[in-house]
Amino acid sequence: MTDDAAVMRSQPHQHCIVCGGPGEPLYQGLSDRLFGAAGSWGLRRCTDRGCGLIWIDPLPLAADLGKAYERYYTHDDLPAHDSRLRSAFVAAKRAYLAQKYGYPRPAGQWWTAMLVPLVYLHPGRRAVMDFNVMWLPYRPAGRLLDVGCGNGALLRFMHELGWHAEGVDFDPQAARNAVAKGVKVYVGELAALRFPDAAFDAVTMSHFIEHVHDPSLLLRECHRILKPGGRLVVVTPNNASFGHHIYKENWRGLEPPRHLHLFNIACLDALAARNGFGERTLSTSIRDAYGIFLGSRSIARSGQYAMGSLQPRRLRAWARAMELVEWLVLKARPDAGEELVMIARK
Repeated sequence: MTDDAAVMRSQPHQHCIVCGGPGEPLYQGLSDRLFGAAGSWGLRRCTDRGCGLIWIDPLPLAADLGKAYERYYTHDDLPAHDSRLRSAFVAAKRAYLAQKYGYPRPAGQWWTAMLVPLVYLHPGRRAVMDFNVMWLPYRPAGRLLDVGCGNGALLRFMHELGWHAEGVDFDPQAARNAVAKGVKVYVGELAALRFPDAAFDAVTMSHFIEHVHDPSLLLRECHRILKPGGRLVVVTPNNASFGHHIYKENWRGLEPPRHLHLFNIACLDALAARNGFGERTLSTSIRDAYGIFLGSRSIARSGQYAMGSLQPRRLRAWARAMELVEWLVLKARPDAGEELVMIARK
């Protein structure tokens, strides 16, 4: 029996927020395969093939959406695996970030520069390192706002690298986890916080824009609070990805009912242009391919996936192999990565 208090109210959502076109049914009868939120959900795809936005229908009401986050992963820190390799990986990461983005190398670690060529041997690890600083070059004392900061891991790392980093999240429990890491976090919707005009050198959004009811309002607000020349970096699931092509309704990136809008290069670019960003670079990345393939396979076979769970070694090896396959696919189809990355300037 379903607990009525757990049920999210919803409303029809049949037209594209990017181009206004009608949507055709794509998938029906989807449940929350990750965190067990109540409800059955469908997805629509824009009929304009030049757009291709995918969105949830029915759309959960904003007042009830918090019910979808009651057991969300940002409330705690995911367990770390492969700890024997972690110190070497951290040293290589700092050396790579120093060489590529200009970040200072920790004192006494000049020798780590010799590790950088090893990073280039593994495109998946290199993608992770670029993501770790959201493709932002070193800016001493630059002011950064991470919107949808979750557990605060990015904030803490960027603060360690010299940024004045602050965060925003609409989930109070996630914000408490972030604050426990010693970073400054505001709770609420970005527009409601009313930051001053031109307040930040950079605004980052990692896997957040797909969670909001009005992505246009979000991008407009980011444009307003950025300084002239400031950078907005958006990372979001790519609905045109290799993994989605393979797994379809079992693709981990769909994540109903939390993912309300799923973008591709064309529709995210159009939305950013409409909201004031004149200089934009969009690409796709294999950064999350390993996790996406593990999750999608589990959903396809069992109907669920436990994020952060330690998978058998053979499955981890298979997911790493699929990550490399996707890297090769990107040589022919650069738009097929699991993550969509947009870097836009004000």
